[in-house]
Amino acid sequence: MPYSYNLGLAFQRTAAAKPRRTALRFVDGSVVDYDTLNKLSNRVARRLLDGGVGPGDVVAIANSKQPAGYAGMLACLKLGAIYTNFDDQNPADRLRKIFATCGPKLIVADARPNAVTANVACDMGLEVVDLSDSHTREQLLRANPEDLSETERVTGAAPAYIMFTSGSTGVPKGVLISHQALLNFVDWARDCYAITGNDVFTNVNPMYFDNSVFDFYASLFNGASMVPFPREIVANAALLVKSVDEAACTFWFSVPSMLMYLTTMRALSPDKLLSIRAFSFGGEGYPKTSLKILYDLYKHRAEFFNVYGPTECTCICSATKLNDGDFADLHGLPRLGKLARNFGYVLLDGELCLTGPQVGLGYYNDAERTQQSFVANPFNTLWHERMYKTGDIVREDENGDLHFVGRKDNQIKHSGYRIELEEIEAGLARLDYVEQAVALHGRSANGVSRIAAVLAVSGERDIRTVREDLRRFLPEYMVPTEIVFSRELPKNANGKVDRKRLQAEIFGNT
Repeated sequence: MPYSYNLGLAFQRTAAAKPRRTALRFVDGSVVDYDTLNKLSNRVARRLLDGGVGPGDVVAIANSKQPAGYAGMLACLKLGAIYTNFDDQNPADRLRKIFATCGPKLIVADARPNAVTANVACDMGLEVVDLSDSHTREQLLRANPEDLSETERVTGAAPAYIMFTSGSTGVPKGVLISHQALLNFVDWARDCYAITGNDVFTNVNPMYFDNSVFDFYASLFNGASMVPFPREIVANAALLVKSVDEAACTFWFSVPSMLMYLTTMRALSPDKLLSIRAFSFGGEGYPKTSLKILYDLYKHRAEFFNVYGPTECTCICSATKLNDGDFADLHGLPRLGKLARNFGYVLLDGELCLTGPQVGLGYYNDAERTQQSFVANPFNTLWHERMYKTGDIVREDENGDLHFVGRKDNQIKHSGYRIELEEIEAGLARLDYVEQAVALHGRSANGVSRIAAVLAVSGERDIRTVREDLRRFLPEYMVPTEIVFSRELPKNANGKVDRKRLQAEIFGNT
């Protein structure tokens, strides 16, 4: 493929090479080819220009996996604007924090915006463009579908997207990733997974979720097809597996929790997922006791890749192909293996610090947290090299493979979501009847991730009320699955809440 210095040009060249190849294949049987998607993105880009969007401006997208949602992402890339896909199921309070941080020029929706999004946008004076509205659709049909001259002026250093993750202060932080980081990622993914135009990728991940970066860029920028699965299908184990088979998907990527759910619901068997040639999973640890069930079902006709990578380093830093030897013992998690090409790393007191072209630009509109996590590599004395401090504690074995040991802070992975326990605690502290609170994370005996909260409260309270009140401030995936009331929280010798004691009391040794 000819060298592309930005993602807009890269997609245009992919579309020009195979214009009639299917780009998006929907569960209802409809398809969108590359030429159609490219022209739709050009039309949407011209609508964004009419709305005053220019290079460096932020466009917030409520992406429900309609063609216009994906076209909106491409339109931003072509204009040098920065898109951020947001979760329209977020409580209004959290949505306001996200919009306040990124200051979107426009809010774009590929379906009619829900009441929460509409009300927050109205309160903040933000214009909402509903791409599904009949008047807007007519505007798009009249717009010029040809490629834009603006795309030629976008540089590789330009920011492409913002991905919001949990923040320890209670305010979500937005990770900023550049065009050149993603171009490196696209090329690596193609070579690592031997992606061809015959591949059909699952898109079970929500578009505001970091794993969706792989779905979108590894497929559509390498000439493959992608199948968007809406949330109502993803929530139904049997229907999801049936839909994946009907779409003849060849490549599966999700969090381990999703595959564990399918296994638990007995939705998987050797006569299912017949077209899948590779299972890739990441975003959280996959206990080997659970993973072996899936591995034994499909190892004779599919490859298995354990994936690792923080949002700050463009989704994936390593993809390790597993084999029978990885299950010689079933303790713990599978190895992380070796890092992807172009990545370097150093270990500072066991903490993994990453360098290379996929390291992000920092946290949008947050210089303080950027300076804390994106620092100079102290071992490179020849030039200034930025590295990202992951907070992950790892060890390196005699073969040079990395293994996850734990975290140096209170960040967790739950159902694939990266969560700061402090953000949950900040939400609990906003409840006027909570006097003290601590959030904890552990796993059940079968490896299922669980979040618990231990509360000292005033008066008589019930668990249901606490959970309902928390939903005003936190998304559903952050609301603790278990809530324990205590007259007072135990303290350690330093006078701080004794997390270790509470952890042992609730989760035992898991």
